[in-house]
Amino acid sequence: MSLKDTVMKMNKTTLGRQAVGIMGGLGVCFSLSGLPPAIAQTQPASTDPNSSCQYLREISTGQTHIRKRINTPTVGIVRSNNWNTDFAVPAGTPFSFYVAVMTPENNAQYDATINMIYPDRSSSTAFERRVPLERGRTYSLPFQSPTGRQPHQINFRIGGANNNAYTISALACQ
Repeated sequence: MSLKDTVMKMNKTTLGRQAVGIMGGLGVCFSLSGLPPAIAQTQPASTDPNSSCQYLREISTGQTHIRKRINTPTVGIVRSNNWNTDFAVPAGTPFSFYVAVMTPENNAQYDATINMIYPDRSSSTAFERRVPLERGRTYSLPFQSPTGRQPHQINFRIGGANNNAYTISALACQ
C-alpha cells in the first residue's frame, strides 16, 4: 500500500467525515492516535517504490527534518522569534495533499499554524490550533491547500512556552 493510500485510509478510519474536503476547517487535534507505521517513520518516503509522497526540504538548510527550540520574544524587548519554518514545494509536480509530521520533546501546548504560500506571494492558512502534544510521540496531519492552488512554499509557525523543542518535517503527495 502506498503512503497516499495509507494516509487516505487513516483519514477515513481515524478522522471520519471531518477529513473530507479542506483540512483547514478541522475541529480535530493535531494528535492522531494509532498512526500507521508508514506515517510515523522517519525514513525518507522516496525509499518506498510504491510511495507517491516525498519529503520537502527546508528553505535555508536543505534538510528534510528540522529540530527547533521555541524562543519567545520578551515583552517590551524587540527580538525576532524562531517560530517559522519554511519548506519548498518543487515546481512542476501536481501534489494533491501534504502531511505535516511533528515530534515534540516536551509535554506541552503548542500553537500550530500551517500556511500555504503561492507563487504570487499570496497565502492561505490550512491549519491553526493550539494542541496538547506528548514528548517523544510522532504526530501527523494530512492537509490540503484551502484554495486548491499549488503552493510553492509551506510555512509552519510553531509557538508555545520558551525552550520547548520539536522536530518538524513535511511531505508532499501526488
